[in-house]
Amino acid sequence: MIEGNRVQEVGYRMFLLEKALENGVERILARNLDKNKVELLLRDQKPKIDRFYEIIKSEKPESAMVKDIKKESYRGKTPIPRIERYFQFLTLEQLSRGRDEILRFPELVGDAIKEVATPLKGIESRLDNMTQRFGIFGEYARKMDGKLGGIDEKLDKIATVPEKMDTLPERIAQALTSRKKT
Repeated sequence: MIEGNRVQEVGYRMFLLEKALENGVERILARNLDKNKVELLLRDQKPKIDRFYEIIKSEKPESAMVKDIKKESYRGKTPIPRIERYFQFLTLEQLSRGRDEILRFPELVGDAIKEVATPLKGIESRLDNMTQRFGIFGEYARKMDGKLGGIDEKLDKIATVPEKMDTLPERIAQALTSRKKT
């Protein structure tokens, strides 16, 4: 049993899996209990388990705050899966947790693009004012502006990406329909 003020949401179970793989542990199950405990179940030869516990007593995930690590005999009914099976379970759990965030990605990116594009609007006119004020250095800046080639227009296009993403399925369907007609 691993206890502490911060042992969950810090990657502790993935850390335990990694250490088990590194040390050849054959069966492992780690699960969050309450809000400040991680239960660790192992099944293997006693020397491997002892070595594993020594390692996890001296190492921990970076942001974990551990108070105690207790090694106790397990007499429960929950079967302890082979390490490959636990790896699959943990991976599936992590993927399902991230699913909601992935689904929100277009919304988040759209907001981020707008936040960046809005303050940069009008940069060309500000650059023109600078070139007039700074003489030869201003001319150099104007040449750089030519290389940028109309940054305001490009920023305007970037800011419309979220709306274009919303209509993308409809536009694809229209393109496929018009292609069939020709």
